[in-house]
Amino acid sequence: MNNTLQVYRTSLFDTPLTSSSNYELANEYLQWKQSYTKSAYRSYKVWVHRFQEFVNKPPEHLRHTDYSAFANSLQGRFASLGIQYALNIVHNYLRFYLEQGRLRFPLYLARVPKGYPNSHEAITEAEYKKVIDVLRAQGKRSLRDLAIIMLLHDTGMRIGELVSLSVEDIEEDSSAVIRTEKTIRQRRVFWNPDTDNVLQRYLVDRVNYGPANELDALFISESSWNGKPFSRRSIERIFRMALLKAGIQRKLCLHSFRHAFIHRLAKLSVPDAIIAQLVGHSTPATIAHYTKLSRPELKEFAHKQLVFATHESLLAA
Repeated sequence: MNNTLQVYRTSLFDTPLTSSSNYELANEYLQWKQSYTKSAYRSYKVWVHRFQEFVNKPPEHLRHTDYSAFANSLQGRFASLGIQYALNIVHNYLRFYLEQGRLRFPLYLARVPKGYPNSHEAITEAEYKKVIDVLRAQGKRSLRDLAIIMLLHDTGMRIGELVSLSVEDIEEDSSAVIRTEKTIRQRRVFWNPDTDNVLQRYLVDRVNYGPANELDALFISESSWNGKPFSRRSIERIFRMALLKAGIQRKLCLHSFRHAFIHRLAKLSVPDAIIAQLVGHSTPATIAHYTKLSRPELKEFAHKQLVFATHESLLAA
């Protein structure tokens, strides 16, 4: 009889789940998550559902190989930091069922690989000036594009943070409090007077011809003035076209402004902890990837040890 029961249980678990069953399993966890952190619920939702639909099994019948198969399916499709983020979410999802006694394999077998930022070239000041000159040559019709590029240069914002700006966010002291994209915290960014001049000129057109609500997006399509935020892809297209017209052949992207911003701070010997706050990283450790080749004191310390070694050698002789 026990054997019959075991066969029944095995066949039950081996039967693929329905879409509604997968949805119910994922939502059981998500509803619990939402009970104490709504922001996490929104960001977790996509990956929890993706994982559950991929494995198509109840937690009682999951094996570590199912987790590994899902992790391998992400390779080549997402950046390493994105994979780390996704698998951390899945790991928390599995822990939820482990603590209920429903997960049968030890959670240490569901390893989360360390992610590393993609290596991007930092745009130089000479290249930035060429891009700005190209946009200025287009006259008033390029005010929006000029303001976008100048803000990226001055603030080191992520592109997602920039497109989330509203008219209301722009303050009189050439600054804005923005919503940090990855940590959902807030931080203040600053820009120089030249950038503010361009931005204020753009704002005149934006307020006169765009939606009147101050909560509407700052950067919108001028062709419709319908208040819909300007898309990342459109901004990338503008930047690529400006690079082409400026004769810049180096492989640069919008994130190159962020790298250049961090490099400038590092060359000024700003501590990693301060840089992390300025660019919206959660810990100084995540800044080291950007700053390790940009610090002037590294060369200074290297030369100091050479002088010390030479001095010690002379004393020994």
